[in-house]
Amino acid sequence: MKLRNSGIVLISLLVLLGSCFTAAATTVTDGTNDVWHWQQSATGWSWQGNVADKPNIDITEISYTVNENKITLSLKVNGVIQTSDKIIYWVYYNTTNTQYWISYTNGSGGGYGLSGMNYTFNESVTVADDTISVVLDLVGDTTTVDLWGYAVEYTTIGDTTAEWWGDWAPNDKFTYDTGSDGTDGTDGTDGTDGTDGTDGTDTNGNTSTPGFELIFVVAAVAVALLLLRKRR
Repeated sequence: MKLRNSGIVLISLLVLLGSCFTAAATTVTDGTNDVWHWQQSATGWSWQGNVADKPNIDITEISYTVNENKITLSLKVNGVIQTSDKIIYWVYYNTTNTQYWISYTNGSGGGYGLSGMNYTFNESVTVADDTISVVLDLVGDTTTVDLWGYAVEYTTIGDTTAEWWGDWAPNDKFTYDTGSDGTDGTDGTDGTDGTDGTDGTDTNGNTSTPGFELIFVVAAVAVALLLLRKRR
């Protein structure tokens, strides 16, 4: 009986300790084989959904975890995280007064956090097979407003007029107009050729990359933070 009671007490203490150390955690799961593909020809352009042959950018999970005064952001794919100058991985976490994000491409990247005049920066991104993650100091509130991520693969980096692929988690962060003569294209099978639109050659729609302009913002912020660190 004493041994049983001791076990109950020990388990209770472990549960209490766990609740003390983990202040917050959120995970967004994303289905597999849901990558989008864009291609353009001389006569128009087309989208195709539910692409299954791009596991290395096929996001399965994004998450954040707060432990004491640290926050960890992570992104997991169905394949393996790639070191390529044509692939970009990104996670964005927004709270009521702070923005945290992680970016990774071609073997390097960083994590960033901004809250008013306070900031945090960590260029040590951990890559473990199918997952990238970064640990940052907390610089503001951790109340979740928005958590999302994406992974993109270009044939020419940043060129959205050339062929490219992308996956968004959650899926509603995909904001492209996939054509007005299809029926939406959310299943990637509208049209007679398996792409959106009745002929797969819609000529109207959004040809920008949602979120890609943030890469340049991140680069500018990173440079500014590095300069501030050197001055100190």
